[in-house]
Amino acid sequence: MLETLQKKSRKSNITRIIVSILVVVGMLAVTKLAILDVITGPTKMDITLDPETYAGKYVTTDTEFLLYDYVEHTTTTTRKYGGKTTSTNGYSYLALQSIPDYEKETVAFYFYSVYLNKDKQSEMASIIEASNDYLFDESGNAAPPDPVTFTGTWTKMDAEMERYFRSSLAEFNVLEDDYTNFYFYELDTKRIGGMNIPLFWCLMAIAAFFVLYGFLSVLGLFSNAYMKSIHQYLQKDSSVSLAAIEEDFSQAHPIGKSVWVGKKWTVYMVGNRAMILANKDLVWGYYYSRTGRYSVSEMRLYSKDKKMSGISLTEKQTQEALKFYAAEQPQMVIGYTSELEKMFNKNFNGFMDLKYNPAMRGENLDEDFFRP
Repeated sequence: MLETLQKKSRKSNITRIIVSILVVVGMLAVTKLAILDVITGPTKMDITLDPETYAGKYVTTDTEFLLYDYVEHTTTTTRKYGGKTTSTNGYSYLALQSIPDYEKETVAFYFYSVYLNKDKQSEMASIIEASNDYLFDESGNAAPPDPVTFTGTWTKMDAEMERYFRSSLAEFNVLEDDYTNFYFYELDTKRIGGMNIPLFWCLMAIAAFFVLYGFLSVLGLFSNAYMKSIHQYLQKDSSVSLAAIEEDFSQAHPIGKSVWVGKKWTVYMVGNRAMILANKDLVWGYYYSRTGRYSVSEMRLYSKDKKMSGISLTEKQTQEALKFYAAEQPQMVIGYTSELEKMFNKNFNGFMDLKYNPAMRGENLDEDFFRP
């Protein structure tokens, strides 16, 4: 018995490990390994380098000036019964950084874009005002605004965004030359690893779960945790020995690949764990199925304490198992009717008098005494 159950558990654990690896690798691939950047911290961007250097990377930069919000990003929802609603998600801002060359006594200018959620609009408005006051001040008395640190994914603009970007610079009469650089990239603060931040962390939570799931499955390969339920049963009932369970198991009726119906005990696998039921405590058994999104196909067994155990089996397998229960467990009611369910829930003592109590009193029951 132990060898059989261990093999079943090992196979289940190996399957779980493989699934965990595939899910974790998939999550990391989809997010472009961005979690590594998050763990180590964003890369401090050197604005003077080729902008492609940081393409797709999680970066941070200190932006000197924001000129204005040149693109409003919206989502339009079409209602089921007609009509549309439009909501604002955020804005793309025209950003500028200047890098002085003190030896040559020149200044290089770098224009790029920064995306921020709409809840930052009010805060950015004051920065835009301060930036423009300083850049277009002819008196020389305006103080420069404090640089603002932004963190996000350095993302190459698509054709439409690039067109808006160029148009915005043209409005400021800015032309690209040796000292004026146009970066057709946006520092996207709403995305990590190419996806929005809430979705990113949702995927990372899934990945973390499967890392733990896989780790526990690896431990399961080298432990006897698969026997936990049986050990608990033996501790609860000291009159039963493991040898007796093994003897009964050796003569049990195998149902499918993971259920064994013995005369005294039913042993079955749930994932990587072996479960056990004392047949003498069982009072009712039948097949249950449900179709749809959360489909179910199982044999339901109820004990005298009204506890239900659902064992995943096909209808054919369940009917095969129920035949053995009917032949070897005279205390059990076999099969389902709505009347039986009502009696079980509303008049449990009456339900127990159908078969269980007479069997426990040693009364001889005709096979046809009760058929649902």
